[in-house]
Amino acid sequence: MKLEEKPIEDIQARKDYRNISIDRVGVCDLKIPLKIKGCEIDPRKDQNVQASLNLSVNLRSEQKGIHMSRLLETALDFNGSFSLGRMASFLTALCERQDSQDSDVKIEFDYFFNRYAPVSGKISPQPYRCTYHGEMRPEGINLTQGVVVPVKTLCPCSKEISDYGAHNQRSKVFVNITHEKKEESEPIDICLEEIIEIAERGASSPLYPLLKREDERHVTMSAYNKPCFVEDVVRNIASELQGNTKFESYELRVLNYESIHSHNAFASIGKRFSNG
Repeated sequence: MKLEEKPIEDIQARKDYRNISIDRVGVCDLKIPLKIKGCEIDPRKDQNVQASLNLSVNLRSEQKGIHMSRLLETALDFNGSFSLGRMASFLTALCERQDSQDSDVKIEFDYFFNRYAPVSGKISPQPYRCTYHGEMRPEGINLTQGVVVPVKTLCPCSKEISDYGAHNQRSKVFVNITHEKKEESEPIDICLEEIIEIAERGASSPLYPLLKREDERHVTMSAYNKPCFVEDVVRNIASELQGNTKFESYELRVLNYESIHSHNAFASIGKRFSNG
């Protein structure tokens, strides 16, 4: 005997009487595969990555809940090929499916760039932690691209006061560039590879996964000839961003994992849109 199918009520659509709106509600730490485009200077290149997503929208005071499954459905619609330029469409789709005004998407992933050893030319892939963050509000859309760049720094003070040698350390440069978009179709003309190159130029030396002896010698001597405090690194990077209209809003943070101290050192610089 076949059971009679009863209509299933949409509980989330019930009216809520507490008269309290919710700023953000959604899912976090959602793992899905994405094909990422637009990270490299060569626009033809892309890479398959495992991405971690946070997806959320606002909830009106009169509605009981959002439809969580629709967040995942929207994400799956975009997993064929994704770029920062598609983020505006993603944010719009979330709002439309949830009947919301605001939406927020954060995507984190490791992207591998090939590194060429400075003398031997040996090629090895190096991962960079990357972030795409999009926010949709009634007044417009903000898109942020971020990357964590590992570098090497050598202490100017240690070099100056020592009879020979100088202490040095691995460091991380955290760069976030925000773009204010009035229209969805506005292009984003900065790729993460460009940002990585700027960050590496600001330090004593880039890092490389694979180095032969001749490469190690080159890196050691190059860093010795370009000593940098943490303050120098953050200023070097900011000096390349200032005055360039592509970098109207950014946040820089440099973290030195100190080699002769039990603590670490950092420096940060931020710039906001001129219109506030």
